[in-house]
Amino acid sequence: MKVLTIVMTFTIVLTAFSGQTIENPVEVGDVQWGRDLDAALKNSAETGIPVLVLFQEVPGCSGVRKFGQEVLTHPSLVEAIENEFYPVLVYNNRNGGMDEILLKRFNEPAWNYQVIRFLDAEGRDIIPRKDRIWTLSGVASRMVEALTSANRPVPKYLKDLTQNQN
Repeated sequence: MKVLTIVMTFTIVLTAFSGQTIENPVEVGDVQWGRDLDAALKNSAETGIPVLVLFQEVPGCSGVRKFGQEVLTHPSLVEAIENEFYPVLVYNNRNGGMDEILLKRFNEPAWNYQVIRFLDAEGRDIIPRKDRIWTLSGVASRMVEALTSANRPVPKYLKDLTQNQN
């Protein structure tokens, strides 16, 4: 029993410091991602809240894992993603199924570094697609830009993250 307790404690501590939760792979951080874009778009039409779509490689290389560990685990950023958007995850390295359909629909390359897109209720980009956004301040800046373009309020804590030097 003592050995089991030690092993369980070690596993919990290791998971807590690795940026990976039991529910999420490390590459997607701590955000509670939805996987149904159509449902998110429907919700967006009803509420006016935009959709944030993460196209992500899982499992991913060290850069993708670093993005998940360092950016998508920041508590304020996670809060903003979950409260100001309908977050949807699309795996960019899985053949078949809805992930592949969505890659084609949005003309996203497979096996690419992460790309975050911001959509209105019709599935149109609110702001132009941009890749190579890998920092906390970069993601926060894009979120502020998307919310502003969608005529949505921007929380002060999200604006503050744009000043974060990382």
